[in-house]
Amino acid sequence: MGGQPDIETMNQQNIVPRMCMLVGAVLMLAAAYRGLSINNLIIAITTGDISKHLGASVLVDWSLSCILLLLMGIWLFFISADLRKGLRRAWLQGIIIGVSLAVFGGGFWYKYPRSLHLPVFLLLGLMLLIPLIIYSNRFKV
Repeated sequence: MGGQPDIETMNQQNIVPRMCMLVGAVLMLAAAYRGLSINNLIIAITTGDISKHLGASVLVDWSLSCILLLLMGIWLFFISADLRKGLRRAWLQGIIIGVSLAVFGGGFWYKYPRSLHLPVFLLLGLMLLIPLIIYSNRFKV
C-alpha cells in the first residue's frame, strides 16, 4: 500500500513512548503526593517520633526525594519523543531509569515487605523495561 506503515509498526512506534509518558506521569504524581504529605513528617519531628537531632536530615532527604521523583518523571517525558524516533541513547536512558526503579522497588520491598509503595516502583520499572526490551531492535540510530 504505497509505503504506509502497517499496524504492528505503528504499535511499536507508539507503545514505548506512551509507556514512558505513563510512568513519567505516575512518578510526577508520586512526587506531588510525597511533597503534599510533608506535614506528616513535620508533625513527627515536633512530637518526637523522629529525633529532633535527625529531623533536619530527614527533612532534607524527604525534599530531595520529592525533587528527584519529579525530575525523573519529567526526564521520561523528554526522552519519550526520542524513543518515538528510535534513538538508541533514549533507549539506554529508559533502560537505566527502568532498572533503577525496579531494583529500588524490588530490593527495598524484599527488605521491608510491609511497605506498600515499594512494589509500585518495581511495577513502574517493569512497565518501562518490558516494552523497551521487547522492541529493542527498533532503536538503532
